[in-house]
Amino acid sequence: MKQVLVVLRGAPASGKTTLGENLRSKEKRIVWLKIDNLKPFFSEDWGDSLDEVNKLAMEIINSLLDDGYSVVFDGIFKNPDHAKEAVKLAKSKNIPVVIYQLTCSLATLFERDKNRPGIKEGHREPLGNETIESLYNKVLKNPIDGAIELDTEKHNLGECLAIIRKNFD
Repeated sequence: MKQVLVVLRGAPASGKTTLGENLRSKEKRIVWLKIDNLKPFFSEDWGDSLDEVNKLAMEIINSLLDDGYSVVFDGIFKNPDHAKEAVKLAKSKNIPVVIYQLTCSLATLFERDKNRPGIKEGHREPLGNETIESLYNKVLKNPIDGAIELDTEKHNLGECLAIIRKNFD
């Protein structure tokens, strides 16, 4: 297996978590780092902690890459500079990087938001259409150069996974 950093960027409900969960593999030394999982380390209201969250993510990615793991890094990255820091880190270690911009229609995002894990079970509330649309627009207005668009509405899960897994061969 080739060591690589894969960045999954997209609006909430675009498929980042589903893809990340399905790409991780202990046997193939592929780990999935979801930026949202680091936010509660700092605060319940994590909006003012994004720089600290990103700094921690860079330390984790650095350690994982040094230990020979491939990393699937998943986030909205409202500030694309945070994703670019991970790209710069991997490139400094001569590790290839592939960035995927996950896309789909707002209508699909709204529907997926209502059916995300934990919502049907009553453990959490949907983000809501207003929040989804706001984040969707922020991602669209702040592209990352070189990102490959991957439409998770037009491609099913298996097709998306096959496209991304080619990077590890």
